[in-house]
Amino acid sequence: MRGVDVVKNLYDAYAKRDIVGALAHCSDDVVFSWVAEPQAPFIRSGNGKQEFLARLMSLDNDFEFRSFVPVEIIDGGDKIAAQVEIHLTRKTTGEELVMRTADFWTVRDGQIIGMVEYYDTALAASVT
Repeated sequence: MRGVDVVKNLYDAYAKRDIVGALAHCSDDVVFSWVAEPQAPFIRSGNGKQEFLARLMSLDNDFEFRSFVPVEIIDGGDKIAAQVEIHLTRKTTGEELVMRTADFWTVRDGQIIGMVEYYDTALAASVT
């Protein structure tokens, strides 16, 4: 399977809130990083599918995901870039926001081995 198809499958599962199914496309030792200012909320880097799952579930506990749409996906072979638009509601306050992220994926042998995400840290800080 092409790298871009692996990432699209992950996004499709994640949009349906099937987080475990989304991570089925990741290697057990996947490396992930959400890049932001050190004091920004929700920042996290880690290693391994279980740690990635725990972090995503934590976000799911804090936010209702109203929609999750990959706006653009760029196929670079084993390197995939995507712009994603996420419509969220903070569960504790009811505040709604639209977050755009830039995601960079590395795929090897049909599995995601790396992910780096950049997001609007000021927007994220405004809903804490």
